[in-house]
Amino acid sequence: MKIKIAVHNGSYHADDCMAYAILSYIFPNNELLRTRDPEELASCNYVVDVGGKYDQEKYFDHHQREFKEVRPDHDHIKYASAGLIWKHFGEKYIQKAEPTLNSEQIQKIKAEVDYKLIRYIDANDNGITLYDDQIPNISKAVYMFNQSLGYLEQKSFMQASSFLGIVLNGYVVSEFNYIESEKVVLEALKNIKDPRILVITKKIGFNDVINQNWDLFSKTQIVVYHNQSEDVWRVQSVQADPNDRFSTRCPAPEKWRGLRDQELDEAVGVKDLTFVHPNGFTGGARTEEAVMALAQKWVELAQ
Repeated sequence: MKIKIAVHNGSYHADDCMAYAILSYIFPNNELLRTRDPEELASCNYVVDVGGKYDQEKYFDHHQREFKEVRPDHDHIKYASAGLIWKHFGEKYIQKAEPTLNSEQIQKIKAEVDYKLIRYIDANDNGITLYDDQIPNISKAVYMFNQSLGYLEQKSFMQASSFLGIVLNGYVVSEFNYIESEKVVLEALKNIKDPRILVITKKIGFNDVINQNWDLFSKTQIVVYHNQSEDVWRVQSVQADPNDRFSTRCPAPEKWRGLRDQELDEAVGVKDLTFVHPNGFTGGARTEEAVMALAQKWVELAQ
């Protein structure tokens, strides 16, 4: 059965494009109508950002005067169509994207994606500024689709929605990966030998885990991990500030920075090293033995 989804015609925005991206992912066999005609709207399964109603089943508009729906948290940001569709269909989207997740994990990802992505779109559509509008953002990117491709064209709307669909899927996958990374990193913390050096057997998002569990890693200076895809080992400093990914808690000694291969081996006194970044936040080696020797000297000289 083909699902008919309606949004308004004329200029499109991030909220209606995102709402359609969510629904079209859940219902790939769909027909899009961009219209304000009441008879055409009545014939659709879902009517989004148009129609003057919010009934939580078919109509998901937020422009009517009596609309009062706000998020209970997150500064009480009022819902726009993207948020309404995510509120009602987010679980189905996530379950389809990652079928292995349990109910608790789905709810956690839904909330995180709303906080990190959807609420910004809703705020912008409701005239609320959450960031410097001169900085490139999702809503401005969709506005540029209107400018470059023409807001009246169906193809233009579909391209903008496809773009937002890729962004949304990236956020969902990122949150799923965080759940997996958290298990690995916290297990590695249990088995840590030197509290200054956290060793992880594969490349995962350890920075996010450390930053969201900051107090647990107060003694950790650097992370050693195995980049399995390239079969190399890396050292990376923990951030000095959880809100500044370029800050460095334990930079490499100045005399090592920018060196590579044999020149670096000689400077450190360890064989099989590959590089130390000129900014001193990361380095690498060809073997586990070499990277552990590098890490040990790294933290000792830093202290």
